[in-house]
Amino acid sequence: MAVLQSALSDSIYIQWEVNNTYQAQFTAYDDGSEAFNLLEVQNMVKITEQWFVIKQIQPDYSGGIATVDVSLSHVSNEISRIRHYSNKDPIDWGNSPYYSENNSNSSQTDLQVTSDGSDDDQTQQVTPQNILDSVFKNNGWGITYQVIGEFNSVSIDDPYASGSGKDCLDKIREAWPDCVIYPDNLNIRVYSHDEFYKNYGNRIDYLHDTAEITLSYDSTNMSNCARLVGATYEQDTTVDTGLPNGNAGKGAQSVIDDAKKYVGVPYVWGGAGGSRGGNPFSGMDCSSFVSQVYKDFGIDVPAYTVSLEGCGSDVNSPQTGDMGFYGSHGASYHVTLALDSTTMEYEPQPGESCKVTPISYYPPSWWERNDQMATIVGATGDDNDVDNTTTDSKEMYYFAPFWYQNQESVNRWGQFGTDDITSDTIQDKDEMKKYADTQFNLNPDLEIDATLQDNRKPIAGELIRVEVKPKHFVTTVAVVGYQWYPYSEINSSTETLNSNGKNILDYDNTQLNNVSVIQDSVHKIMTSDMETQSGQETWTESEAKQYADTQRD
Repeated sequence: MAVLQSALSDSIYIQWEVNNTYQAQFTAYDDGSEAFNLLEVQNMVKITEQWFVIKQIQPDYSGGIATVDVSLSHVSNEISRIRHYSNKDPIDWGNSPYYSENNSNSSQTDLQVTSDGSDDDQTQQVTPQNILDSVFKNNGWGITYQVIGEFNSVSIDDPYASGSGKDCLDKIREAWPDCVIYPDNLNIRVYSHDEFYKNYGNRIDYLHDTAEITLSYDSTNMSNCARLVGATYEQDTTVDTGLPNGNAGKGAQSVIDDAKKYVGVPYVWGGAGGSRGGNPFSGMDCSSFVSQVYKDFGIDVPAYTVSLEGCGSDVNSPQTGDMGFYGSHGASYHVTLALDSTTMEYEPQPGESCKVTPISYYPPSWWERNDQMATIVGATGDDNDVDNTTTDSKEMYYFAPFWYQNQESVNRWGQFGTDDITSDTIQDKDEMKKYADTQFNLNPDLEIDATLQDNRKPIAGELIRVEVKPKHFVTTVAVVGYQWYPYSEINSSTETLNSNGKNILDYDNTQLNNVSVIQDSVHKIMTSDMETQSGQETWTESEAKQYADTQRD
């Protein structure tokens, strides 16, 4: 390991954003040193006790001086290269030199870790500790992990599925949306919300601790109401569909009764009846109607007029079940069904519905008889035993999808609807409401960007008091991002703060209301409070930094 002396101190910064970014950047000039020559991709650099991996190098040659811009990613991001496989996804490792059944702790780049998860596919109740154990418990990368804070068990479908180390952490973030993953080198730390966001007694006062504070209010991404859709299960159900199923009775009257049940069904060209499948009561055309009646008796014929011509033989006078065609052989354009020798039923044309009329009103060009239908018509029997039920596997909801709104947010801001919020695992309606509240963005986003006058190290997750006296603005918000110049004397570090779920505007409005009602008294109290705390500020900040550094290095 060599010390890099040629890095430009004002160019070195570390950038962090909660559950998103952890990276660094600097520029160095070629001083011919061993350290400079080691600036190659995938080599590691230590900056303020944290290790970063070089990901990009951009050389620049100008005026006889060679420099490189170096972009680095925190070493914890390398866990994305780890692969783990569940017991349900066995692998034939063959003669791989990197893995054997007796050596699951390989330190090679192609390290494979076999999950100790369950073999079944059922949803399981798990904690972050369970998921971390399944991926990182036996690894040769020196990775350690901690769960800091209390986490409830939640239901996750296939929690030990194969994937990468990053997939593991993404799964945790998805199941526990308010958790924070903040690593210390290769120690992966999963914090509960209350354990990560802490108040250490520090404050930022405009024109005292900072020369610039930017407040950004944004309601673009607000959401506070949606339809909630929970988990489902399969259930075998017997349903009275009202639809024929090919088991109609025998005899001419059975055919007549079956055909008449379609009277009033609207004409729909290309409708779903007959061999086309689907619900015939949604609409049929002339050929799909005839095909449907035949289908009700177990006779399979096409649902196209010209094709139906080949399903029967010409007859001079019709009987029940015969088909009447209009046009010429091989070019028919319409078809009807005989109910008896004088009456027919058919789907007329668009805008009309299936009806019964005398044959004499609109005589077909010729009639045809299908042998199978003729056999049914000539048989005796009735259709009293026709079974219009079906047994099927049906998807059922544990609770019916319902509309839900967070009333507190709606009362304050009005309704901001969003897409359906769904869960494949939640079976309880009240639990679904709680989950929805974690997915909503209940208040306008408020982001505060503070430019710090000193170069103290920001404390990730710190709840810090912010005051802007000209606006009578006082609130407590969390550090959710920063850009820190640890070695610069000219570049100012910045902190990004917001509330992430706690409505800091409530505090803001409270202050404004108090000022408008008892302005003089509040002013005196605030002034007295500032004077009292000013003597304690150095001690409080020093203690807070010392404590936080031991926790967040």
